[in-house]
Amino acid sequence: MADREGNTSADDNEGDEEMAKGVLDLEGQCLNHVQIPDGVDLKTLILDNNNIARLENLEKCSQLSQLSAINNHIVRMSGVETISGLTVLSLSNNSIISIEGLDQLKQLTWLDLSSNSIKTIEHLPHGGKLHYIDLSDNDISMISDLEHLKELKTLLLHSNNISTIKSAAQHLPQSLTVLSLADNNLCDLNEICYLNGLDKLQQLSIADNPCVLSSPDNQYPFTTKRLF
Repeated sequence: MADREGNTSADDNEGDEEMAKGVLDLEGQCLNHVQIPDGVDLKTLILDNNNIARLENLEKCSQLSQLSAINNHIVRMSGVETISGLTVLSLSNNSIISIEGLDQLKQLTWLDLSSNSIKTIEHLPHGGKLHYIDLSDNDISMISDLEHLKELKTLLLHSNNISTIKSAAQHLPQSLTVLSLADNNLCDLNEICYLNGLDKLQQLSIADNPCVLSSPDNQYPFTTKRLF
């Protein structure tokens, strides 16, 4: 913004430079709606720490590859399906109740939906490129079928309501290297054997589950696959 003498602030100049690079940072602007300027070829859109309830006007961002709307009031994910080239999506700390709009996002590699109210793992892109998923701190009670995510490396499911992993061998992809199941409701430590088929698994967290808290010999939050 220019002052009364027509001078432009350093912040304005920095913002113009970011816009020229395809970055629009609207973090902490008390926004209630997504506002996209006309004629801007955006690659990265940051909407963190606002009051946004709906993801609107994203159809203007056909070239967008990274979207972050952390800590808003978003309940539904509708709108993201219009961004076919999206590679990074972060919607943590919202009020999202279900996963939607991701089925056709084949370029998506990094997904953070932590700290929401999601109950079911669903509608993830088939044949996509996802290698990182964070669904921690939700209301998920079971591990759904993720076997089709052939490039998935990291899956974070800590702080949910998962009580059994008996179906893990059928539902988790062989590509998985990091799995966090800490702070769930796992009661039977013997169920760890159901992960034996995950040959590439290197890091597993089961800390703060009933099966660990009741056993004084299991003090470590992480163990390696080859120890099983």
